[in-house]
Amino acid sequence: MIEQEVEIYGKKYTLRGANPEAIQRVAVYLDQRLRELFGEEPKPIDFSKAFMLAINLAEELCNLEKEANHQDEIILKKLEDLLEKVNQLDFF
Repeated sequence: MIEQEVEIYGKKYTLRGANPEAIQRVAVYLDQRLRELFGEEPKPIDFSKAFMLAINLAEELCNLEKEANHQDEIILKKLEDLLEKVNQLDFF
């Protein structure tokens, strides 16, 4: 586990993780989302703003999970179709 100092919405934070690139990606993503929601110029964030960000991130996560499940279903269907075709082949 490493520690890395990052800047998010005008404030410095020390984040911990296994991968410095992943830590930086998270920091950049959060900074971008905060700027989208509350403006480019950093302002103090109160509980209601933090809660709004959490709701937005939860919605994104739910949408990604739904999309991943849909993609899993498509892949599973294709594998089942392929297995059926393989089973229909006459090798001898």
